[in-house]
Amino acid sequence: MALFGKSGKSEELSGVVNASKTLLANIRFMSVDDPVRTIVITSAVPNEGKTFVAANLASAIATSGRTVLLVECDMRRRSMAKTLGVHAQHGLYAVVAGEIPLTEAAVATQTPNMYFLDAEPHIPNPSDLLNSHRFSRLIEIAEKAFDYVVFDTSPVGTFIDAAVLGTKADAVFMVVREGFTKKADVVAAADQLRKAGCNLAGVVMNYCERTSSEYSYEYYYTKEDHHDENAPSIEAVQSARKASESGHPAVPQRPARPTSSDSEEKQAAYESEASAEDADAVRHERMAKIPRVVDEG
Repeated sequence: MALFGKSGKSEELSGVVNASKTLLANIRFMSVDDPVRTIVITSAVPNEGKTFVAANLASAIATSGRTVLLVECDMRRRSMAKTLGVHAQHGLYAVVAGEIPLTEAAVATQTPNMYFLDAEPHIPNPSDLLNSHRFSRLIEIAEKAFDYVVFDTSPVGTFIDAAVLGTKADAVFMVVREGFTKKADVVAAADQLRKAGCNLAGVVMNYCERTSSEYSYEYYYTKEDHHDENAPSIEAVQSARKASESGHPAVPQRPARPTSSDSEEKQAAYESEASAEDADAVRHERMAKIPRVVDEG
């Protein structure tokens, strides 16, 4: 499923909208009798654009008239809040621990029908949290409250989080960046997801070269751009919102493209690149007061 490519900036916003709508349509056509409603977005290695895909898929769902909850599950390298330009007082850990109900923790975004559940910084043992019965219960509550739930998770080749969460979701989609990700990494990630019991429903190609066909559907990442942790500035999001007021849906604009990356990046390096915002003193202090989640099973 190749949805991403390069194009002139004048077509950028409409291209993003068309590509995300096409991805959503394909998801809906997968199973009419048993609809896919809980979706995990991951990648084989870092810097493939999975956060951008997750955000724009959620936006496509919302602009189709359905409600959607976008959940930050890349707990070691959080960037979704910056991508969306929103700030939440409460987060995922507090909801799972029973301190705050989901209805209070989820915040509205600039796109109607689209809500966001952030994750607090420095959550201990993310994989254990995702594998707990309490997290399964959170998914059940979210499914009752929203038409769709989209989870942005860490890369499969870096942590097991996506494989753990994927067993609880209806479908997993893996973002693959053309000309960047090694075939062996993609195959290994796919094998890991399947062996874990995940429904690997498809691959979303990113940074694709495309022909100048009016029937092409793509997102626009140009090779000349430089990428910074998958998160465009708040100003970019606000610019997209202004465009939406003139007739286009509000969607986060693309992050800049990285010039290079090591596909063998280790866990420590991945965590060390997390935003400095994760060290926010107020939120960290609040986290310290929340009791450790204990898996009931």
